[in-house]
Amino acid sequence: MRAPDTVSKVLASLCLLIFALCIGLSAYLVSALKGEIDDKNFTISQSLAFGNKYAMVILLVLSFGILGYLTYYRGGAYLILRLFLILVISSLIITIIWVTTFYSKMDHYILAGIIFVSALINIILTSNTIYSELKMKTKNKIIILQILPILAILGGMGLMIGKYKIVEEKVVQLFPSFENYMILVQGASILTLGFI
Repeated sequence: MRAPDTVSKVLASLCLLIFALCIGLSAYLVSALKGEIDDKNFTISQSLAFGNKYAMVILLVLSFGILGYLTYYRGGAYLILRLFLILVISSLIITIIWVTTFYSKMDHYILAGIIFVSALINIILTSNTIYSELKMKTKNKIIILQILPILAILGGMGLMIGKYKIVEEKVVQLFPSFENYMILVQGASILTLGFI
């Protein structure tokens, strides 16, 4: 695996910036201004359904294109699988912009489930690859690379628990909170790919 350098750090930072603009501005902000996002319904799906679709697609393609190149640039174990997962995640997120819960709830949930499972696997593989091929294993790097997969698994569990009908009716904010939590864990994983 290629050591992190200025190129990998710039790619990781640029990828996160563009993805943050996509989710923050073209999805959540636009949806909030339309009155479609509130304190009870702030899922990623809701923001994608009512966001600026063309801006989201352009920004998603850019950010995931950069992520794919960053993954290729750093190399390492499971490279083809990690690139494939990035392709799956990005194409299904773009698909989910149009396949909203209003169009088909079941199709939407299947796509969202595949996205989150793919992201979870990608985070685990990325952390494992960096950890196993790290030349200088400092305490901080080891902690970060070991905790990220744990955080991702906890996020996956939180998503599953948040979708149980009993839980969803009592704590409506749980599922959307874990969705956004998983975005933060994915962002941290991208940073490790660029900087560690």
